[in-house]
Amino acid sequence: MPYAREADSTQVLVTSHSPDLLDDKEVQEDCILAVISENGETQIGPLNEADRSLLRERLFTAGELLKQGPLTPDLEAIRQTPPKQLELFGRLDA
Repeated sequence: MPYAREADSTQVLVTSHSPDLLDDKEVQEDCILAVISENGETQIGPLNEADRSLLRERLFTAGELLKQGPLTPDLEAIRQTPPKQLELFGRLDA
């Protein structure tokens, strides 16, 4: 994947509904975040354990999983992460 080379020195964020973009066996499960809308709120988190396991064992690519249905986040991991609103177009103070 051409973006993986850039990730060594730069943070790269790629969003897509295209399974073709994810059809690379080098895309690791910890590099993918899944998004759902729940009660009018966008929830973003790591892939659920079932999807991560399939990718880790290289049984499917992320693109192949996406073709079968939506990738879903690990809802428990989302619940354990404290909510934080990021300012998109301003300075982020820690």
